[in-house]
Amino acid sequence: MASSNPDRPDGRRARGAASRATILDAATELFSTHGYTGTTISAIAASTGLRPGSIYHAFGSKQGLLDAVMTSVADRAFGAVESITHDTESTAGLRLQQTARTLVADPVFLRLFLLLALEKVDDEQVRSIVESVRSRARAAVTTALAPLLDDLPTDLRPVAAEATGRIALILLDGVFVSHQLDSEHADLDQTLALVTVMAELALGQLPTMLGRPDQSSPGGHE
Repeated sequence: MASSNPDRPDGRRARGAASRATILDAATELFSTHGYTGTTISAIAASTGLRPGSIYHAFGSKQGLLDAVMTSVADRAFGAVESITHDTESTAGLRLQQTARTLVADPVFLRLFLLLALEKVDDEQVRSIVESVRSRARAAVTTALAPLLDDLPTDLRPVAAEATGRIALILLDGVFVSHQLDSEHADLDQTLALVTVMAELALGQLPTMLGRPDQSSPGGHE
């Protein structure tokens, strides 16, 4: 049996994939703790033991590396959210609780996103990356809660879905920040119970907000 040759194309691909994964891991850690402007390619290189040129070769630029990091952590976070089984009888609050628990259990995505969003980086490409991920988050949450809007007239559902996504993200952001600030003392169950009440009250007001006060409340009762 022929021995493996590290200089063969498949060997080079394997080394390239391993280096790429190492760079992504290091960049994720540094971006999520020091921000985008506070993280240099030199710092990432020092963390990985690779040359800066290897990072540029793999990702093209610092922005390209950030894009790859955000895509990687978003794929993981949204994959977990999308894997949640949505019981057709489940209330809005219970679905929101499942999503919140999933994100709190793996906080890297939200910490990275919020840090970048608050950093106000003066770079159009970076802002575009952040906005793209936020749009994807809104779409994922809206899709998860979409069945709650079945009682609304068809023509109102797109507007209601947009409002629902915004409400859910605002509440999820609050849960995450609260849990991070007081992680040793915060009672996640109690926090989620409070958020559940707020979510159901907000969704219950959707028909009025949309100009149809005679409609039954989404996810609620007549």
